[in-house]
Amino acid sequence: MSSTNVLQLLQLAYHGGKEERTRATAELEAVMQNPTAAPACVLVLLRAGVDPSLPAEQSLSALLYAKNALLHTIGDDVVINTPNFLTDMETVVFTGMFTVAETHRRVLRACIMTLISGFEWNYLSDLMPCIERDVSNVPLETSLAALELLYTYVKRFKTPGLVPMPLKLEVCAVLIRKLPEYTAYTDMRVFRLVFKLSECVAETGLQLTNSKDMNATALDGLFQLMLAFPQQHYEAAHAAGGRAYLEYVKCMKRIAMVTYSVMNDATRRKKPAPVARHFLKMHGAAFLATWRQWLQFCVSAADRHTHQKSEMFAIRYVKLCTLDETLYTKQLRPQAMEIVEQLLFPYLCFNEEDEEVFADDGDLADYVQYMMEEGFGNAELSTRQAASNTILALLGTKKKFHDTTALLQALVGVLTHGFETADVTTAAGNALLFGFLHLLSILRKFLKEVPEIWQGQMAQVLMRYVAPCLQPTIPSVGVRCKAVVVCQRYSKVPMPTESDFASFMQMMCGVVQDREVRVRLAGIDAMCTLLEMKRARPYLGPILVPLVEECLCFLSKVQTTFVPAVILHLATHFAPELTPVMGKLGHTLVQHLLATMHDMDQQEASDGAALGDEAAAVDLSQYEQAAFSADALLDAIFTVVTSCGENEAAFLEMRPDVLRLVRHVLEQPDNFDMMEKTLSIFLHVVYFSKPIPQECWDLLPLLFRLVESGIGVDFFVSIEEVLDNVVSGAPVEFLSNTALMNATYAMCEKMLIGGVACMPECQMAPAQLIEAMLHTAKSITAPPGLFHPYLPKFVGLLLQSLLNPDIQSGDVRIRIWVIAALMDCFYYDAAATFGVMLQANAYPSFFDGLLYFFRGCWQDGPSAESAASGSGSTTAAAAVGRKKKTKKDDSGEALENLSLLTRKVLILGLSSLLAYATDPSVPAASAPPQQQQQREAFLASYQAPLTRVIQYCIFTNEATYGPRCTVSEAHLQRIVAGVEDEIEDYEVSDEAVLGVDGGDDTIEAYQDLSGEEDGADDGAGVSAEVAAARAELDLDEGDDYESPIDDINEVEFFLSWVRILPQLPPSVQAQAQAVLRPEGDYVRASHTAARYRELSKALEVAMRDDFHARTEALHAA
Repeated sequence: MSSTNVLQLLQLAYHGGKEERTRATAELEAVMQNPTAAPACVLVLLRAGVDPSLPAEQSLSALLYAKNALLHTIGDDVVINTPNFLTDMETVVFTGMFTVAETHRRVLRACIMTLISGFEWNYLSDLMPCIERDVSNVPLETSLAALELLYTYVKRFKTPGLVPMPLKLEVCAVLIRKLPEYTAYTDMRVFRLVFKLSECVAETGLQLTNSKDMNATALDGLFQLMLAFPQQHYEAAHAAGGRAYLEYVKCMKRIAMVTYSVMNDATRRKKPAPVARHFLKMHGAAFLATWRQWLQFCVSAADRHTHQKSEMFAIRYVKLCTLDETLYTKQLRPQAMEIVEQLLFPYLCFNEEDEEVFADDGDLADYVQYMMEEGFGNAELSTRQAASNTILALLGTKKKFHDTTALLQALVGVLTHGFETADVTTAAGNALLFGFLHLLSILRKFLKEVPEIWQGQMAQVLMRYVAPCLQPTIPSVGVRCKAVVVCQRYSKVPMPTESDFASFMQMMCGVVQDREVRVRLAGIDAMCTLLEMKRARPYLGPILVPLVEECLCFLSKVQTTFVPAVILHLATHFAPELTPVMGKLGHTLVQHLLATMHDMDQQEASDGAALGDEAAAVDLSQYEQAAFSADALLDAIFTVVTSCGENEAAFLEMRPDVLRLVRHVLEQPDNFDMMEKTLSIFLHVVYFSKPIPQECWDLLPLLFRLVESGIGVDFFVSIEEVLDNVVSGAPVEFLSNTALMNATYAMCEKMLIGGVACMPECQMAPAQLIEAMLHTAKSITAPPGLFHPYLPKFVGLLLQSLLNPDIQSGDVRIRIWVIAALMDCFYYDAAATFGVMLQANAYPSFFDGLLYFFRGCWQDGPSAESAASGSGSTTAAAAVGRKKKTKKDDSGEALENLSLLTRKVLILGLSSLLAYATDPSVPAASAPPQQQQQREAFLASYQAPLTRVIQYCIFTNEATYGPRCTVSEAHLQRIVAGVEDEIEDYEVSDEAVLGVDGGDDTIEAYQDLSGEEDGADDGAGVSAEVAAARAELDLDEGDDYESPIDDINEVEFFLSWVRILPQLPPSVQAQAQAVLRPEGDYVRASHTAARYRELSKALEVAMRDDFHARTEALHAA
């Protein structure tokens, strides 16, 4: 296609009639998708885009189309494999930057960034001579183009490791020298580029730890330039107004960003960069004064929105100064109240942006977004949050030089005066009252640490100052909503009497039924906290149904996270009371989630709906809000489903809808954000279904397909859990289905030896699935031998996986679980498994490797290394314990990663193997000669060390069961007594206040005090014995695993072999007697294991009885 034709088609695509646009667009897209024609077409468009003879509109259209084609259509292989295409593009865009207008340069820079990131284009050698020349004779636009082109590449300097440090230092040396010269143009656009490039230089300096690479004083000239800029250019920029002033504000924002970044490094890193340390010492105070002046100007400016980004970084800079003793004691603390009242408090007050959110009664979407962004503890998304965090940082508490008590006392005085003099009859008065309420809400953590305030005065503050702000007579809806937030934050304040608390709860329940919709939404948000309080729950009974109805109503109006969160809490704490509506609740949640997912799909489909139409891009904030809402809905659905374990009617009512949701997600693998939670929902649907319906069976092929495609590899833990429950719920149907078993084998084969890249837990899961099938098959007596047809190939797969280099060099837990699965094979049928090992040439190397891998169980000292020398076989089994010269000794790591479950499996498997090897009832004629000979040889070589391994597992488990029994007994007593654990009191941490910009080696100068408070509260009424047991208690892999082996006492299982020893040959008895501990030790361990299982069952019964008692009480009422 000729260049003329391309440009004609482009003209029609943008400016033709409807049919002409459609046809031209289709033809252009066809050309761009043709690897042969596309390169020439793109070059035609790029050359047209930089052709000054063409009309500006036409050349800009050509550039936009070329940019979009490079970004979205033309593959990298086409660019690389087309001769001269890449070099021709580089030439056109580089030279074009110096010939086109600013709007065109913006598009060219996007093309250049694509060529840099995709094809490693480095044009600095061609550009730097242009930068280093005398700027006095260079036209303004030419210098602007050169600086823009330079920044397009140099901004990569800010990312460590992206550009070699020597190259960065070479360029930075030139910039430090030349950038000040460019300010001679006195054009705000040049200043802005100078400061953007200075940021790149500063970020490079922060990546250095040695002043030899860049002298600590190297950036002084640039910092002086930044210090002088605000005063020198404000008057002219303000007088010029318009774009000149906007560019001035952007310069201020960039200076604020640079200084904040350097100060962040200086105050929050263990080893600040030399440049940062020098900046703090020499320039820290001067910039603090600059930003205080700038904030003073901004809070009084008519147009607050214009300055918002610069204000954010200026406020953050002040916040970081609280970490330096000199700046805090000399600059901040003496004027702290002046800073709070004049510079920071105005940002807390109700402002124009708040007014916009509260103005539209018909659309709640903006208000919901506002609530989510203003949520306490979130990232600093507004100047109000930045100012709030700076006030908290001024209070400090973690540095010795912080004057917390005196400053808090002064702030309390300001609050008291503010509430006392509040005028709710004027807009200005309501704006101030909003600010005082917000200040009170953020001071909660500090006030809680002062007993005389928290226990003696806060209840009165709520009743005297805050409760009146909730009344419908208050004209400002914003003030009322903020008062709800304060009540939510202080809901755990000790009340003088139960009557006072009842009045407080009655007031909060009334908020949910308020006539103002935004107040009702705020009330629902507050319910997230109240529902966690066991003291509050009795008062919530009368509004449970209205609350659920209100939540369901809002679900159809807005996409939020907190409305589903309230439903989640309701389902968690009031499942019995909500029995009549649980089915409807699940159905409605699924409908809204499917609708939200549809909206998100539509938004994605609309992205770039028109050629180069930037306005058609997806509204990212709306999309993110929908995504957060979908995630919260999914959490709520999960909780509602799991809450229906004892509510069969509600579960059966919602099951079809839930399975429809599961199918929808599984059939669209790009929904990977929802995949894991959806699989967890599917897991519980299968678990609660007795029997498993056909709709669940129909979804299993989708799971196999997910793994086969590779998408399911990262979710294999969840997939395994689903299949595990299918096996447990319908063992005969699953294990006798050849197609399902073959698909399961292929899936496990892919995960274990298929070369997948995934988390260790995902590679442990196949062995866990094999274990589940073996446990279930072992427990089934009719029909017997369900797993026998598949045992040889699964044993072979497990042996092969031990030889796999990735598994050998990977996480030790994977090998533990593969070995555990092989132990389960012995437990299922020791004779058959032993025979398979002989056929696979895995004997004796497997047992040599097993003993080496678990050498810490049975042998101490360096001799363990040579204790199980083996036969030198290179079979898969030998890889179990093969020692790597380059790898650290892993014996201790293997023991550390054994769990209650894997130790129990080792006991069962090895005990089964010893029983088979010593069983006198197995006639020699019934076994192959080789197997009979090896059985006898096995005893001679491995009986004693394997018995020691079993003993290690028995008594290690006993030591773990003991504390668990203590905790379980205490838990059981609390359930019987009707005592519930209080939810931990959330408090934002000081580190969250300061932000997360400190890097991996952030100073732990600010630590959260809430852990100490909560720990003190949680320990109330708990015995020292229980507290000590809890301290020893760790989560175990088997805690959430239900299996037929749960009811098998592993100690008794081993003792069943020990008790027949007197009937065995003397050699077997002699080896055993040399190893075994006194019988009383085993009896004690057996009793402990039995007690632990009894308590686990008792807890299940107690929780089920508690659920039914609450349900019956509701029906009786």
